[in-house]
Amino acid sequence: MILREDYIEVDGKLLFVKVKGKGDPIIFIHGGPGGSSEYFLPYMEPLAKSYQVIFYDQTGCGKSDRNKDNHYSIKDEINNLEQIRIALNLDKITLFGESWGSILALSYAAKYPFNIHKLILTAVIGLSSVDYQAYKRTLLQKLGLVEKMKLGFYSLHGALGGNVSEKITSLMDPYYVYSLESLTKKQEIKYNYAALTKISKDIEEKYNLLPSIHQLDTLHILIAQGTYDILSPDFISENIIKHLNTAKLVEVKESGHWTILEQPEQMRKLIRTFLEVHETGQ
Repeated sequence: MILREDYIEVDGKLLFVKVKGKGDPIIFIHGGPGGSSEYFLPYMEPLAKSYQVIFYDQTGCGKSDRNKDNHYSIKDEINNLEQIRIALNLDKITLFGESWGSILALSYAAKYPFNIHKLILTAVIGLSSVDYQAYKRTLLQKLGLVEKMKLGFYSLHGALGGNVSEKITSLMDPYYVYSLESLTKKQEIKYNYAALTKISKDIEEKYNLLPSIHQLDTLHILIAQGTYDILSPDFISENIIKHLNTAKLVEVKESGHWTILEQPEQMRKLIRTFLEVHETGQ
């Protein structure tokens, strides 16, 4: 099986890329913001038996370089993704976006719809900053008073330059899963707090795909949302699907936000089934 790890230079920085297998390409876009592609390992790697699976770390994440000015934005990540596609000499690509990665996948597809074969999204956050605010509000409602106080303290400490990613992760992880037992399988990923805060602010202030939503009208889109996700399948059905004419929503049972961690076999099956469906949508 083909396995290649490399660095691709984009605007003076090196982005880590891992390519495995051969066949139609699937690029996996990690969440966070500020996470890394390690989140997908080893759960999505078995797909390399049938497809060319491509994992990469976004700017300042995982093994990729930080920007010299520590600048992070949705616009830059769209450009990074396009430059990776070009560097790997890919034509049409399937994008798999998880959490914040779903925002990036949708944003890229709205700008470059003709580069897209299919979109697969999970732990979807929405199409605009309004949906993102609903996500944040619902998540905060799940926290008790003590947890809210701790989160506020950690966030302030992080804004002052402190390394708080591990503390925030430890505090918030239980709210992203259906079963706490799932956390025993989770790899510890070091987050880039600057990327997290700056891209989150960018989402709050600028994210709105609704004016360009027509660009997605002809694309085949699968949304796999955990029953117990922050934004429930019902929320997605009522607020997101109505804007995406070709999207199909599948509820992932016994899963919270992290469908890949809690139901990896079901997610792989959904991906394979969706990609094997004839282009007519049968």
